[in-house]
Amino acid sequence: MRIQQGARRGLILGSLAVALAVVGSFSYLPSATPLRPGVVSPHDVVAPRTVEFVDWERTEALRQEVAAAVPPAYRAVSGAAERAERQVRQLAESILSLRADRRLDRVALQARLERLGLRDEALRASVALDRAGVEAAREAAVAALYRILARPIRPEDLVGARAQVVPVLRERGLQGPALALARWFAERGLRPTLVVDEVQTQRLRDAARAGVEPVRVRVLKDEVVVRRGEVVSSDHMRKLQALGLVPGPWQWERAAGTVGMAVVLVALLATYLARFQPDVWRNDRQLVLLSLLVGLAVLGTRLSVTRLHPLLVPAPAATMLLAVLLNPRVAAFAATLLAVLAGVFSGPDVRLVAVGYVGALAGVFSVRRIQHRTDLAYAGILVGVASAAAALAGELISGSPVREAFLSAGVGVAGGVLCGVLATGALPYLEDLFGVVTPIKLLELSSPSHPLLRRLQLEAPGTYHHTLMVANLAEAAAEAVGADPLLTRVGTYYHDVGKLRRPGFFVENQIGARNPHDRLAPSLSALAIAAHVKDGLELARQYRLPKVVADFIPQHHGTSLMLYFYHRALEQQDGPVDPAAFRYDGPKPQSREAAIVMLADTVEAAARSVQNPSPDRIRELVRRIVRERLEDGQLDECDLTFRDLERIVEAFTRLLVSMFHPRVEYPEVSLEAHRRRRERRLGALPVPGRPRRTGP
Repeated sequence: MRIQQGARRGLILGSLAVALAVVGSFSYLPSATPLRPGVVSPHDVVAPRTVEFVDWERTEALRQEVAAAVPPAYRAVSGAAERAERQVRQLAESILSLRADRRLDRVALQARLERLGLRDEALRASVALDRAGVEAAREAAVAALYRILARPIRPEDLVGARAQVVPVLRERGLQGPALALARWFAERGLRPTLVVDEVQTQRLRDAARAGVEPVRVRVLKDEVVVRRGEVVSSDHMRKLQALGLVPGPWQWERAAGTVGMAVVLVALLATYLARFQPDVWRNDRQLVLLSLLVGLAVLGTRLSVTRLHPLLVPAPAATMLLAVLLNPRVAAFAATLLAVLAGVFSGPDVRLVAVGYVGALAGVFSVRRIQHRTDLAYAGILVGVASAAAALAGELISGSPVREAFLSAGVGVAGGVLCGVLATGALPYLEDLFGVVTPIKLLELSSPSHPLLRRLQLEAPGTYHHTLMVANLAEAAAEAVGADPLLTRVGTYYHDVGKLRRPGFFVENQIGARNPHDRLAPSLSALAIAAHVKDGLELARQYRLPKVVADFIPQHHGTSLMLYFYHRALEQQDGPVDPAAFRYDGPKPQSREAAIVMLADTVEAAARSVQNPSPDRIRELVRRIVRERLEDGQLDECDLTFRDLERIVEAFTRLLVSMFHPRVEYPEVSLEAHRRRRERRLGALPVPGRPRRTGP
């Protein structure tokens, strides 16, 4: 059974995830429209609404431009002068070694020197100078390099650095061949003292890219996006896609991201329900209801963003219905999911996310105390005001013109009112379809003008009066133990409607009439009394009472024993009497509310027979009845605790004591004595036109 229930939950939530993924990925499917870049538009394309979107291609181009404009970062090269010195000394040593090689003739020596890179004047100087001259040129070059390399030199500064070599060498008095060779040494050893820091440069460019705000493009309503005969460009296509007039090219990365987002959100929803809303998690109907409303809200959001106006999202209608049909906590969590999905559909547009979230939460808060269905429409106005305030603030923050900001606020108000109308119209159908009994439905059932209660008032007034007394007791006890007082009161109103079929068979309706049970055998009387349960269930079906209310009819008796007729049978029969023939069919109370009604029904009937009622006598009576029901096993299948029973006893006692409080005895005054006393008072007053009597 548990596996089957888990499979059902997986199927329900899996279907929701698939629906969210399909709706979210729709805009990333390949385009089948003839409008594509490079094609001549066959007609004018006019924007059906105002839309603002992020042009990611232009944004990326701008970011690349800004990043390219960031100059590279440099870092110092340690030991640049020392390495230059070593290179110069190695070159000088190579020249001297070649010159000392006696096996080389002049031509061979010149060829070997050319391999070192010596040319023209430097080559001739390397041959003409003696050893001391080469060494002097070497030292002059080293000194010049230390001087030049003491300053920062970037790779692009090398040309300028080479231009400094000759002036520095001339300052040392070098001329002719010595100057030419020293120049060659210095230029070969010259190198940058700064090199590009690739890591830091990339970091700076990434920071510059991140600092570029997305390029937002606004397309106004009735603006001609593409004119007839105009070649469709990529800019045109982006505007058309933002308007939802054409699907975009296949973007599997974004489609995969949307699918992943849908799976993550549904997984979060499942985790939240399993941990914090177990009643909803274990109820397949409520899971289907939640999935249906979320799915429809997502579809409506998608259509609003692409076809109508982004601020006309129906998310508040869904959260209002969830708050009424399930509970506000589930509705608030659903508001978060819907706000995230609205952001996914809008590009994302942070303002739309904020407005959607504010509106959805306002929908939850606005229905906390509703008592009539029309209150949902008024709640829609509150949602509209909240959405308008959020839209106005978002537009002003983004720098939109004041006129556009107030137009958005007006759309927000219209969207809230529309959500209220949608919620009002959908609520009764969802109640019937999913068998959910809302406080609104219970309040409607509690109205004395309900047809079944009107029949009870007219055809069984004694039962109706008894029902009202029991309802007061049961409601007080339900409040004391934390049960549902409204459900308890409404269930009490209908728990005895089966007595309408034979009202005269019940003592509270036998006003001055003979008791029909005096002429019946106890077993037949028991059958007639027990039949009111079956009759009540039939009337409940006829008047379409919700199951949660109809359950009070059989459960308020449970399988209890009809003691009066059972004892009559014992007195009239000599043989054994089967007590099962005098018990109700049940079932026993399955909820705290039904158990409370059982106890209240018995206590109210018994309390009317108490002579000289006092608080102690009433409390003892209540305790005895509760103890008898407990020992008879009638409370075995509900989750009332002993502490709850004690609180119920105190609640019953307190209310019964107030019902049976002692009355003030008024003195009996005859009508004649009252008339004479009145005449004496009037005779003592002067009457206009009549002389006042002064004597006997």
